[in-house]
Amino acid sequence: MTLAVPVVHPDQPGQDLLKRGYVLEQSVIARLRDLGVEAVYVDYPGLEDLDKHLAVNLSPERQNIYRQIKETIRANERNAKPTVSYTDYYAGTRQLVLTLMSQGQNPIYLDQMSRMSGDAIGHATAVAHLSLLLGIKLERYLIDQRQRLSPQHAREVVNLGVAGMLHDMGKLKLPEALRSYHGIDPPMDPAAAEEWEKHPRYSYELVHDGIEPSGASAVLHHHQHFDGTGFPITQHRDGTRSRLEGQKIHVFARILMAANLYDQLTISEQGQKRRSNLEILHLMRTTYRGWVDPEVLRILQAVCPPFPPGSMVQLSDGTRAVIVKVDGTKPYRPVVRRLSAEGAAPDDPINLWEDGAPAIQSIDNTATDQFLPAGV
Repeated sequence: MTLAVPVVHPDQPGQDLLKRGYVLEQSVIARLRDLGVEAVYVDYPGLEDLDKHLAVNLSPERQNIYRQIKETIRANERNAKPTVSYTDYYAGTRQLVLTLMSQGQNPIYLDQMSRMSGDAIGHATAVAHLSLLLGIKLERYLIDQRQRLSPQHAREVVNLGVAGMLHDMGKLKLPEALRSYHGIDPPMDPAAAEEWEKHPRYSYELVHDGIEPSGASAVLHHHQHFDGTGFPITQHRDGTRSRLEGQKIHVFARILMAANLYDQLTISEQGQKRRSNLEILHLMRTTYRGWVDPEVLRILQAVCPPFPPGSMVQLSDGTRAVIVKVDGTKPYRPVVRRLSAEGAAPDDPINLWEDGAPAIQSIDNTATDQFLPAGV
């Protein structure tokens, strides 16, 4: 089998272990398994159309952003006063935006991208990447939400990407024991939780003099929830306290919150298994529904579809198939090709949203019915 995309080192996401086009050997597969590589993408007979989803040109830009975040975090850990090279961040983000715009939104590569969330560096890189994808897809929404700006300025997402990279830098000011906590797993001790909840403000204090106000606001409010249950809490002069909610939260912060939550949910509670897109979206639609702007969640299902192209699935008619296309308006009913022992079956693709079409029964040996929205 021949690699369709590079294989990234699971512990060093800035390094490609193998390049696209490499012909796999048993000894190499064994070595990849020993290194903790969970899956690879290979060329498959009859499924050449999937190549358009891979966008291998993202690799250099993604690695560049990863290196920038890594260098900043390492430098800040060594110095009493954190520093950030904002020029480099903006240049790297602009390059990633240009690449995303030229390649289109590709869910397979993002699926690989979100596997980088094992540490603070990988998390920041994945959140920046997903925030940009959401921002690009939400162009009309950004124009509507930022009406004081010209449409061209309102839809500009570079500041959103920079905010995604820098949103957790304030954790470096926390005691080391508190840095690994996140929004879905905060400290249980009230005093520790109060200290941990200061990290968005610490991040803001670090970056607000170096980045645009929209990016700084997103950094400060990336833990604000749409239903008003987030933080930080604002202390008013009259002694009252309040939280932001709904559209009072800057739209960049709402997007960043959704991207941050999505990446946090990629890893299961046990920390040993990556959740599928299907399960992550189910959790965001149910357990964390009040946290997310409904419009952002709607677009998230198109950017990170529950059944990404390339996924192998079992259909309700007993046949196996592979996802070949996703309609953003019907993400739970993608287009598939049935599989034979030799590869993709020669018959036409099946639109699962058409009347009488089979449904997806399982993906990766996991039944889908428990994760599907009502009416799908």
